[in-house]
Amino acid sequence: MILGISSIISFVMVSMNVGYTALFLKSWIKTWAIAFVLAFLASKLLPFVVKRIMKIFIFVEKDA
Repeated sequence: MILGISSIISFVMVSMNVGYTALFLKSWIKTWAIAFVLAFLASKLLPFVVKRIMKIFIFVEKDA
């Protein structure tokens, strides 16, 4: 899922900024690789960060 979404987003952004020139394919592959790495890391790290923040701000009583 991340692979597809990051490739589509980077394709659209590069086509809007660079256009369909000789540099398009090189720019798209480079930006897609960066987007994939960032999206993958975010999908693995963000749930833990959000869980810690929620534990700080939400008080839940433990079952007795």
